[in-house]
Amino acid sequence: MSRGYWRSVQEEVNEALDAAEERGMCLCVKSDRTRKLLERRMASGIVVAPFPRVYARTAYWKSLSPSAQSLHVIRAVAALHPSWAFCATSAAIAHGLQVSEPDPSVVHILDTKGGNGHGGKHVVRHPARPEHGENCEVVAGVRVVPLDRAIADCLRMLPMPTGLAVADSALRDYGLSREDLARFVHACPHARGSRRALQTIRLADGRSENGGESVVRGIIIELGFCVPELQVLVDDPACPGREYRIDYVWDTGTGRPIFGELDGAAKYVDRSGVGGGVGKGVSGRALLAERRRESRLTLYDAAIVRFSFEEAKNRPFFKALLERYGVPRRG
Repeated sequence: MSRGYWRSVQEEVNEALDAAEERGMCLCVKSDRTRKLLERRMASGIVVAPFPRVYARTAYWKSLSPSAQSLHVIRAVAALHPSWAFCATSAAIAHGLQVSEPDPSVVHILDTKGGNGHGGKHVVRHPARPEHGENCEVVAGVRVVPLDRAIADCLRMLPMPTGLAVADSALRDYGLSREDLARFVHACPHARGSRRALQTIRLADGRSENGGESVVRGIIIELGFCVPELQVLVDDPACPGREYRIDYVWDTGTGRPIFGELDGAAKYVDRSGVGGGVGKGVSGRALLAERRRESRLTLYDAAIVRFSFEEAKNRPFFKALLERYGVPRRG
């Protein structure tokens, strides 16, 4: 084939990738000709394929958060399979709930053929529940189960810490109550995982600011430590009228509280592009402000324990760290 032909195909693929990005989705490919061309680009590192026949430019893909990556894949898969209805964590992401560390290479759908559900490498099928009627709706451009079923499915299938991220965001972002969440689960009281779901719901707290904080709180609880107060406001001792928000606070009963701070790179990102590109550099101004904040908090005679999300997931390390700072244990 002529060079002109392949140049035309290349331009066609570039235009398709542009259009997909504008629609907030990955490019779904049905043509073997286009797929082979994209496979060549994959070998050069120009594009990635997070799901079979689903592609995105590598640079664009890396710029997305994990939840955004998952939603991009879900929309592309929906275009490949218009009859599919998404459920569980896939539906939760479409509904805007916080799902911690989702795997964009896996989608969850309803098994509408009457099966009991089964898992594959990229597609997990969940049984359709006749008692729900499965009145699916279109959210974020894809067919999904209603919010109540998405929440209940997630709380049944996820371990408590990651389930807390979903439950907390349902309270925080949708204004729901623990009673509402329990009612969603009780709609199918004998479904596997219902007991775990109800245990997670009892620990839910809409004051948690994001999914990472929710997961870490769940780990703290599973390690046997007291549940901390969340997002506690304290006055800036050196500047009346200004307040600081503390992620976690423990009352030790000794008059000296313990402040827990979950560090995240997002707190220090330089959005100006100076120092490594937009969203990549560490802002000196943010670091300076954080140091000033911590120095002011020491005036409360508080022990300040800082940790990252990765450190909190390292349970032996995290347990030893909290013990070293004297975080109280549950009786």
